[in-house]
Amino acid sequence: MTVEKDLHQITKKIDDFNDETKLNLKLHVEHEASTHRKVLLNGLFYGAIHEGIQAIVDERMNEFTKNTDLKPQELYVYLKGQITAHPTLSKRQLHYLAYDHLEHITDNRFLKKIYKTMKKRMR
Repeated sequence: MTVEKDLHQITKKIDDFNDETKLNLKLHVEHEASTHRKVLLNGLFYGAIHEGIQAIVDERMNEFTKNTDLKPQELYVYLKGQITAHPTLSKRQLHYLAYDHLEHITDNRFLKKIYKTMKKRMR
């Protein structure tokens, strides 16, 4: 029961991080757009430009957060299976296996690069 609670908390933290990242990006885009609004020609309809920018930001953030699903329960089951099969694995080896597993299950190129770098540090 405690493992499920811990996994739920991890999933919640990931979701909170994704939501916070989306909000920060939107605030940054909003700030940049308001800063450059003064530079735009008077003939341009700012509302349409702003809506277009927001739509692109929303689309890309949704794509990014969809691809950052770490699947903590799947990772837990995988690592538990590795420990069962090889009870003498060290903590460092488990980290390596976790990064390797995450690298193989993600479609996000950015995350793949991060996991690959982290694996190199675990050698």
